[in-house]
Amino acid sequence: MGVTPLLVLAGGAATAHAVAAAPAPQDPLPPVANKQGYLYGAQADGSTVDPSPAAPEGKSRPIEKSDDIGPHDCRTLSGNVQVCTPAHPNGKTPRISPGELALTRWAQLPIPAPVVRTAPPRRSEGLVGLPEWFWVTNWKPLNGRAAARGVWVRVTARPQSMTIDPGYGERAVGCPGPGTPYDKSRPASSQHTPCSYTFSHSSLRQPGHAYRVRVTVVWSGTWVGSDGSSGVLPPASRSTTFRLRVAEAQALYGKGT
Repeated sequence: MGVTPLLVLAGGAATAHAVAAAPAPQDPLPPVANKQGYLYGAQADGSTVDPSPAAPEGKSRPIEKSDDIGPHDCRTLSGNVQVCTPAHPNGKTPRISPGELALTRWAQLPIPAPVVRTAPPRRSEGLVGLPEWFWVTNWKPLNGRAAARGVWVRVTARPQSMTIDPGYGERAVGCPGPGTPYDKSRPASSQHTPCSYTFSHSSLRQPGHAYRVRVTVVWSGTWVGSDGSSGVLPPASRSTTFRLRVAEAQALYGKGT
């Protein structure tokens, strides 16, 4: 099982028992307990927390014990903020598991939003009935590493799939990969892509005369730990939204110029 740090004020340890009575606070906003149950200032019944002195910043306080939270090793980070973690009876903090460390690193991994290009380009107008090509240019794996309490993990994120939401109530289109870049030096008839969308109406009636297209990339994650363990992380997604103008032409095909 993992260890969840407990935040308390440097003025005392978190405990559910009142220590000393105190007059009603003068602050116009009465102190209350937050949703996590950590107390700031006076407790919910108006009593104060334990006024024991705080340890100097960066130093650990002696192990504290209460009937509610058990022995904890508290360390002052800055100001009046402390982080307390449960300690073993012998005074040593238990090691974190590689799986827990991997989840923490996964949540912090800077997975980027997709960089999307289109053909026809977004600076020009697409055409009704002509497939609009989409492809992602930053489709590549991402790695991260973390270490804590003698344990390390390596986390790898990989883009897996892409969806295109055309933005006017139609069903999103799925793509198995990043799409295929359009090569304007080659004939259009000789090129194909698994990732395109064909608009059936112009964007004239849309806000700003443009569709609001949303492209989403889903990422998978895996991890490997220092003890040889490994696992799969929950999928993550990143999206990019942009405007796309689509015009309606009387003829789509004809002799080129």
